[in-house]
Amino acid sequence: MAFENREIQFVKGVGEARAKTLNRLGIYNLEDLITYYPRGYEDRSKAKKICEIVDGEEALIKAHVVTGMQVIRARNKKMTICKIIVRDDTDVCEITWYNQPYLKANFKVGNEYSFFGKVTKKARTCSNDISRI
Repeated sequence: MAFENREIQFVKGVGEARAKTLNRLGIYNLEDLITYYPRGYEDRSKAKKICEIVDGEEALIKAHVVTGMQVIRARNKKMTICKIIVRDDTDVCEITWYNQPYLKANFKVGNEYSFFGKVTKKARTCSNDISRI
């Protein structure tokens, strides 16, 4: 029996329970596992300039923090909105997070960070529900 046809549950680290989970995904042997590709892929290797990002796309930007984080408590007091303004050599962008006030201590004005998320352009700002790398 070739190694590709080896049943998945006999692979080291895969027991009976994990094999059942993999079987639900259509993975029954090593060949299935090797040829199983994710449904989506986020390319975080190529950063864009702020002026190049397009409304609705997911993008990675590298930018310097211009202002300290502003934490706003929503009217219902169950939600917090955190905003910072960042700049690269082409433009300025406002980055927004929801319900993550602990991030306030993570950013220092003047330092460069990488940000990835979905871009929403409004007026001259881009507001992102974005994650920091």
